Amino acid sequence: MSSKGRKLLLVVFLVCLVFAGVAGYGDFQEVWRRMSQFPPLYLFWAFGLALVNYLLRFLRWVLYLRILRIHVPFPVSLLVFLGGLAMTITPGKVGELVKCYLLRDRAGVPVAASVPVVLMERVTDLVSVVLMGLIGLLLLPPLLSTLLLLALAVVAAALYVLSTRHTDRALGLPLVRRWQEEIREARQGVRALTRPWPMAAALALGSVSWVSEGVALWIVLKGLGADISVLLSMPVYAGSVLAGAATTLPGGLLGTEGAMVAILQQIGAERDVAAAGTLIVRVATLWFAVAVGLGALGFLHWLLPGRDSKVPTEGDSEVRTAGTVSEGVSDG
Repeated sequence: MSSKGRKLLLVVFLVCLVFAGVAGYGDFQEVWRRMSQFPPLYLFWAFGLALVNYLLRFLRWVLYLRILRIHVPFPVSLLVFLGGLAMTITPGKVGELVKCYLLRDRAGVPVAASVPVVLMERVTDLVSVVLMGLIGLLLLPPLLSTLLLLALAVVAAALYVLSTRHTDRALGLPLVRRWQEEIREARQGVRALTRPWPMAAALALGSVSWVSEGVALWIVLKGLGADISVLLSMPVYAGSVLAGAATTLPGGLLGTEGAMVAILQQIGAERDVAAAGTLIVRVATLWFAVAVGLGALGFLHWLLPGRDSKVPTEGDSEVRTAGTVSEGVSDG
């Protein structure tokens, strides 16, 4: 079996393990009963809110490309963006850098030119999730409130370093000296996207997009009969996503589910409701995104096969450049 096959098998095993663990914790019979009786209308709304998330994030993607004067045909831009959703299951979503290579192969865009877009997507996603969590800050357990504030401070520090000349010292290191020009080009893009108005617009779109998924959690809990306010569901979702990101596991597996079940119980949800709600909302947000992304990648490959079908390797200078530029910033 190839290395990719083994990694995929490991992810599938981990997914099954997490789902079985959450269901077992909530009592298999009760969780299955809750899920089998879940009203389809509520599930429809949860998927619809997830689509709102993707739409608003796509508008941010278009905005970023326009600011950096990266001209890509609309169908290609849309399919590349949606294809990146398939990489949600990679650790820290670093797999979304595949969008840079798709733009290179389908639209001739240099990787270093588009890396800032993917990087700032991740940064503004993280800030947006934290801001959503602050909505109910005073209502949350102290540990979760501290986690949200700490994440916001880390992102602010990372943005300051990336958008100023503090990275000049790193450019002199032997390991990165070879790609100084590419890194400087990417840094210029980051600076352009961290100016006040692009940052404000991106955070507005990002915040509303992630609030939609926080509301999706509230819809799911409402469908399960849980009496939890929407003002609590949003910070619960935000804290769980951040906990999952901290584990660096694919898709935030284990950390997100474990945190969500624990926090929901802390705010009054029954064990089986917390477990069932967690499983349903993860299907509606995480696994729906992966399915949409895989479909977009397949359609993009059929519509525009690209210059080649070679997957970039670690030896590719552009891969290492992209990886170097994206270091130090984690996903939300």
